[in-house]
Amino acid sequence: MTEALQILHEVAATGAGVLALIVERSGSAPRGVGAMLLLRPDGSCCGTVGGGSLEQQVVVALGQIRQDGHGVIRSFQLLPEQDGMPCGGSLTLLLAKLSTTAIPVFAAAAAALEAGNGCTLQVYLDDNGQACWSVDLPKPDAMQCYSIPLQPVPELLICGAGHIGQALAPMAITVGFKVTVLDDRAELLGTDRFPASVTTVAVAGFDCCLQCQQITTSTAVLIMTYGHQHDRTVLEQTLVTQAGYIGMVGSRRKREELFGQLRAVGVSDEDLLRVRCPVGLQIGAETPAEIAVSILAEMIAVRRGKQ
Repeated sequence: MTEALQILHEVAATGAGVLALIVERSGSAPRGVGAMLLLRPDGSCCGTVGGGSLEQQVVVALGQIRQDGHGVIRSFQLLPEQDGMPCGGSLTLLLAKLSTTAIPVFAAAAAALEAGNGCTLQVYLDDNGQACWSVDLPKPDAMQCYSIPLQPVPELLICGAGHIGQALAPMAITVGFKVTVLDDRAELLGTDRFPASVTTVAVAGFDCCLQCQQITTSTAVLIMTYGHQHDRTVLEQTLVTQAGYIGMVGSRRKREELFGQLRAVGVSDEDLLRVRCPVGLQIGAETPAEIAVSILAEMIAVRRGKQ
């Protein structure tokens, strides 16, 4: 579960706590627009707006707002002499106490993200310093209404339950991916190989194995079966989907051989350019765990618009 989704769920459940939300960013800063930190009623925190002295100041400010209930818009210059951070940029945060009026809005946002849809969270402070929230509605007529785009929960579909998939799945869970593993070898899909947070699907074969999967632009598909023919079968199915990331384990020689076969049956070069093979960042990875790290790093880079 992503950090933002966890906070949305917590607020939707209770409407309690005090929230810090980054609403504007300029220059270099540790987090971007939409990053949140929730100060719970028991004093614990969920999420982060950047750590360091910035976050310490934010938590102190949230504690004050919890007492007086009056929300504020506050800017932070991330300079060593001001906020003890050398990033050089600036952040504007909305700091506000939550109430039960936030429950339906945050519940609707959470539901949208879990359904694979992005949404826009809108917020402004009224004259009494109370946060007014809405989601996917026309922008309210308020002088300082902020529109915060929230991205859907990224999904990772791993086709093949071998060593790399076993190493990658739990790593991907920790950075917010919803992970599903498919294989026709049921003995590899047990809880001794994958944690309960990973969905495992035993398929009869790789032909039509993606038929029951909902694949959107927020889905990453990794192809790492135990045979080239199976890889080709899965790849052909993947190329007719909207998958936002397609990776396939293999050498350049394997790629050229497989791509040649696909061109011969009419697959376009434009479609083949969607496939990352060899998959992962080139970090000299050798072990399954190292290869998993390189693949996950590449998926994050694509997700964050860095590749």
